[in-house]
Amino acid sequence: MVPQPEPRLTRSRSFAVAGAFIVALAPTAVRAQVALLDSLRPVVESAVTRGDQAAIDLTVTRLRTAAAGPGARDPWTHYDLGYVLHRRASAMLLAKKIDLARPLLEESERALARAQELGGGAAATALRGAVTGQLAGTGGMVNAMRMGPRSFKLLDEAVAAAPRDARVALLNGMSRLNAPRAFGGGPAKGEPELRRAVALFADDRPTGGAPAWGRVDAHIWLGIALEQLGRRDEARAELQRALALAPGHAWVTRELLPKLDAQKPR
Repeated sequence: MVPQPEPRLTRSRSFAVAGAFIVALAPTAVRAQVALLDSLRPVVESAVTRGDQAAIDLTVTRLRTAAAGPGARDPWTHYDLGYVLHRRASAMLLAKKIDLARPLLEESERALARAQELGGGAAATALRGAVTGQLAGTGGMVNAMRMGPRSFKLLDEAVAAAPRDARVALLNGMSRLNAPRAFGGGPAKGEPELRRAVALFADDRPTGGAPAWGRVDAHIWLGIALEQLGRRDEARAELQRALALAPGHAWVTRELLPKLDAQKPR
């Protein structure tokens, strides 16, 4: 039997029922996505503290799945994917594995662009700016000249939109510190903004799905900036403050403090 066209009235009713069903499901889906991010975020920060890159890789896999499925319209799912990819790529950059880091940074930048589109605001803009700055350093002078100004533009936009946001200040300070002096970077540029980030974290109270990382990083990066400025005692104090917040932090205990202690007195 040849199927007959569905009457318009019946079709309209079926759409109405389907729409009501989706609306009814939406709060449950949102709650499930928030619960997923709430469960993964402590795992990520613990893995960062331990230097456990395998655990970070597993989180990347889970967030990729979420971003392609139930979290496709959630800005914080895409933000968290971009953030965790940034963490993984940063470890690779420290290990001089630039060719492995670059595709992860490119994926991170795309995820953060999507987070911006979905309403991630200054938080997503700042992290995208920082990741773009990292990409600027992975492809030679031409790449740096093309992407470096784009990085600063995104960071400037984020600071203008959220001047009291601790993570925005942190990412701005980190990026200014790590940018070449010829492009307006260096410790003298990064240190004031990192110090401002440390102060802002004292009153940092994220709500909803907004990110909550960064307090430990602010002390670490301020310590790095102070070390580069030759202020070693202050640098050591900041690294110790980071350890008070994250005891046994692998990067601090295995690399940063030993490097500082090995330097000859001036």
